[in-house]
Amino acid sequence: MKILELIDVKKDYKLANKEKFTALSDINVSFDKGELVSIVGESGSGKSTLMNLIGGLDSDYSGTINISGKDLKSFKDKDLDDYRKKKIGFVFQSFNLIPQLSVLDNVTIGLTLSNEKESIKNKKGIELLTKLGLKDQIHKKPTQLSGGQKQRVAIARALINNPDIILADEPTGALDSTTTSQILDILKEIADEGKLVIM
Repeated sequence: MKILELIDVKKDYKLANKEKFTALSDINVSFDKGELVSIVGESGSGKSTLMNLIGGLDSDYSGTINISGKDLKSFKDKDLDDYRKKKIGFVFQSFNLIPQLSVLDNVTIGLTLSNEKESIKNKKGIELLTKLGLKDQIHKKPTQLSGGQKQRVAIARALINNPDIILADEPTGALDSTTTSQILDILKEIADEGKLVIM
């Protein structure tokens, strides 16, 4: 069974003058664990819209999005919250780190929201940050990091709950070419370890 399947997915946006703009039309695609998939298209072609639908951030669409055989539209609010917390990891172009928190606290915030014990939370966070080459940065604030370091923190945060799917919305858009290559290597490693990575 495919981990993620989209069947006849369509998304319209309502415009101010009661017209509608079709962002996605007749999307039929399936994905499996261990795949690294790039969605490519010009600005405004619906890439982020598609990511938001898969991530459960937007439920106003027609068609079917199956997650491990279950229709996303059948999820109750609590199921959807659990899906976003446990099954999906988000990596954003703008990093979306909380400037007041340390690197470690930014990474473990998902576990904090899940009421995980402090010792387990910190152990998991330090292990991930060490794996991503950031062991010496755990007590710093995001403003003290380079763009590539910030994106690795964002990747660690996306991985902390061990999700099945990583959604990376233009994860290298704000980075130079050398750092871009490093981040792409990390995302490939994540896919090689058995997760579905869509960017």
